[in-house]
Amino acid sequence: MTESAISRIGAATGVASVVVTFIGFGVHGALPTDTTAGAVETYVKGVSATQAGIGNYLELLGYLLFLAFAAYLYAVGRAGATNSLHWLNVLGLAAAITYIAVSAFAIAGQVLMVNWAKAGADPKTVLGAYMLDSAAFTLSFEIAALFLLAVGILLLTRPIALRLIGASGMLVALVLFITGLISTASIQSSSSQIGFMVFSLWTVIAAIYLLIRPASITRAA
Repeated sequence: MTESAISRIGAATGVASVVVTFIGFGVHGALPTDTTAGAVETYVKGVSATQAGIGNYLELLGYLLFLAFAAYLYAVGRAGATNSLHWLNVLGLAAAITYIAVSAFAIAGQVLMVNWAKAGADPKTVLGAYMLDSAAFTLSFEIAALFLLAVGILLLTRPIALRLIGASGMLVALVLFITGLISTASIQSSSSQIGFMVFSLWTVIAAIYLLIRPASITRAA
């Protein structure tokens, strides 16, 4: 298999990650719009435990595909970066791994919320699981922003198209940081949805470009 074919596979995981994640969202349905016991109770009544389980399992698969995309970007960054910038490459991959771990914790909170409520737990008690899920989701934005910042700086040393991807990634990092901060400070804020959608859009655009114009992933001797 040629290097360009392998590079395209790595890029494809970026597109697949967003598609699979949103399929998972569609299966388990929209989460409660308010952080209240009533909103949680209404959501749980409208979804089965099986539906929630499968949806969240697919959602996590989407995040794992994003981890594969992050590893691919690590290879792209390593291929063109100087040794003095390699620490940024390592930082970006470490941030991606941490982001996925925190996101997995949040997804587990969603499954816990549904199963706990179906088992007869008090809605106010179940609300705690949802608040934990919401907090982990918004806090993960800070970690994702670090990933984008590290990758963005590395790509600024590459050809013009990759520089644009890197620069736009740094702008998305700022959006993630701000929306994550607002949503963490005010749990009722919906700004986190904006940040997540912008991040997803960047992932798809960057991945599609790299599918069309595969980047080198072999480090020069």
